[in-house]
Amino acid sequence: MVHFDAHADTGDLQFGALVGHGTPMRRLIDSGYVRGDRFLQLGLRGYWPDDATLNWMRDQGMRSYEMTEIHHRGLKAVLDESFATLTNECDGVFLSVDIDVVDPGMAPGTGTPEPGGMTSRELLEAVRRICLELPVVGIDVVEVSPPFDSADITAILANRVVLEAVSAIAKRRSGDSYSPTQNLLDR
Repeated sequence: MVHFDAHADTGDLQFGALVGHGTPMRRLIDSGYVRGDRFLQLGLRGYWPDDATLNWMRDQGMRSYEMTEIHHRGLKAVLDESFATLTNECDGVFLSVDIDVVDPGMAPGTGTPEPGGMTSRELLEAVRRICLELPVVGIDVVEVSPPFDSADITAILANRVVLEAVSAIAKRRSGDSYSPTQNLLDR
């Protein structure tokens, strides 16, 4: 699984409940649906998680790429490194995109904005590449909050994420070659 998010979403409890928007990734691993050592997170930043949660993530073998690392190493290098892990002993990859991975200046319509995120262009390029090069079996886009959206900027971006993913998956399955600079929706 590859998870784009500003937050790890691996809390044990959220406001005393097992289920909440800050706990789903922990529930996936605890339930055995996803192996921790095949779970990659990109775009983390902010003041979470706490030490106990970070220790739990480490014990599961999770790999997280914080925005600082992505900025200094480059998104291409991070994705290159990630792809070997994502496909090792796995038949398919699930792609989860929490829209707050994008800087709130470009995606304000989310309930948990966090400054210093990816640009919308970076996210779209990453999603396209993942879906072109990996056996993606599913995708979700979450945390879009219309009441907080300005001029539908976030909704338009979320829609484009889905279009890029579906187009890239179709392109991969067609067997046609591609160029990393090709915009699939413009064909």
